[in-house]
Amino acid sequence: MSALVFEARWHRIQRSREQGFEELSDFLGRYASLGPLVRCGLLRRREDWSEFQRYHGYIPTEKGEEYLLYIPEKELVLVRPGKSAPLFLALKNDPAPKAVFKETYAEPTRAQFDVAEEMRTNAGRDMWRLLRADQLKQYLLMGFLDFRSFTKRTGLGDGTLLRLGLCKARAERGNDHGFTMELTKEGSKYFTLLDQVELLLVKPGMELPLFEQCDPEKSAYWCAVP
Repeated sequence: MSALVFEARWHRIQRSREQGFEELSDFLGRYASLGPLVRCGLLRRREDWSEFQRYHGYIPTEKGEEYLLYIPEKELVLVRPGKSAPLFLALKNDPAPKAVFKETYAEPTRAQFDVAEEMRTNAGRDMWRLLRADQLKQYLLMGFLDFRSFTKRTGLGDGTLLRLGLCKARAERGNDHGFTMELTKEGSKYFTLLDQVELLLVKPGMELPLFEQCDPEKSAYWCAVP
């Protein structure tokens, strides 16, 4: 079966090249990192693992589809014709080019999407809770990570952020649902805060750099992986 999948994929790559497409791995180079694409919000980790997946399970976001074409049945990501140069320029906007990035660190995102769906189901007619669920799903599709998922995986919570000066306590909330903390300049490197819906989100591609900042010892294994 795997040989048949490989052969079908190869034939599709050949046909796509004739049509002016370029496979993403060819565009990046054999040993290049996906980090810039992820941090620029052009790729996100897919919901579920697949035995035939490529690119470590990363697929284009809606923003990334301007440059990239994803073919699910062949597990291919192609650079669209005429988009190689614009994509190269877009990657110059990498917000953290020196940040550590390991493709194998990110987990499939199904559990996070399930949380967003459960939030919506339990919201009833509460418009704020519905908005919160919808905003979470929207940002997950853009490659963000709910901080609660980061805490579940690493055991690092609000106290760590306060202690390291990534967040600071607020004297008072701006609204009934406002977040109890606000980001510092240092924290804004790692987070986006949606105060109106009380969501603290880790920016795309910044989960491992945040882990390294919060707990250098525990994160050392991942940061040293080739």
